[in-house]
Amino acid sequence: MDDQTRRDLSERYRRVYSGAVADVLDRRGLRDQVVHGSIQGLTHDTRVAGPAFTCKGAPATALEPDDWDMRKAFLDALTPDCIAVVDASGDDSAAHWGELMSTAARGRGCTGVVIDGGTRDVQQLLEMGFPTFARYRSPASSIRRWRISGYDHPVMCGGVLVRPGDFVVGDADGVVIVPGEIVTEVLDEVEALALTETDMRTELLDGGRFSEVYDRYQVG
Repeated sequence: MDDQTRRDLSERYRRVYSGAVADVLDRRGLRDQVVHGSIQGLTHDTRVAGPAFTCKGAPATALEPDDWDMRKAFLDALTPDCIAVVDASGDDSAAHWGELMSTAARGRGCTGVVIDGGTRDVQQLLEMGFPTFARYRSPASSIRRWRISGYDHPVMCGGVLVRPGDFVVGDADGVVIVPGEIVTEVLDEVEALALTETDMRTELLDGGRFSEVYDRYQVG
C-alpha cells in the first residue's frame, strides 16, 4: 500500500463510526475484532484511524536494566499515518505511554495510540491533541517497572490479535481492528451501510412502522 492510498483510507475511516465497522466485520464472520470495552479514548471526541504499528512489553523489576534503547528504536521506527498499538502483557503497575512518547510519535507522523495498559500526562496529551485510547491512567513511570521487548510484530490488544498493517478504528464507542488484507473492501461496505442507515432513519422519523422499515432494510 503506497503512502497516498494509506492516507486516503485513514481519512475515509475517520469519517465512519466504529459500530458500523464492527457490524460489517460481523457479517463477514469476523466477530472477535472489537477491542475490550475498558480501553477507551481520553474524551468522547477522541478518534483514531490508520494502520497499526505494534509494540509489546512485559513487567520488569527494579533490578533489571532500563529499556531506553528499545524505546528509542521503537519510536524511531514509527511510520507516517500509523496508530501505535501497545500490548502491556497485562501489566498494571504503571503508565506505559505519556507526553514524551506522544511528542516523539507525532514527530514521526504517528496519528494516535491505543494502549492495552496505562497512560499518564493526560492534561498534556489533551492540550497537544494527540488521540489516546488506554485501559487506565497512572502517574507512575514504567521505567524499571515494565520493559518493551519488541515491536512491529503481532500483539494482543484487548483480546484482539493485531498485526502490523491491520487498520485501527476508534471513537466514542471503542476500538475495532480491521484485518489488513480486507481494509478496502470493509470500508466500501461500511460506507454503503451508512447510506442505507440514513435512508432507514429518514423513514422512521417520517413515522414509518419499525417492523416494516426494518424488514425492508435489514439494518440494525
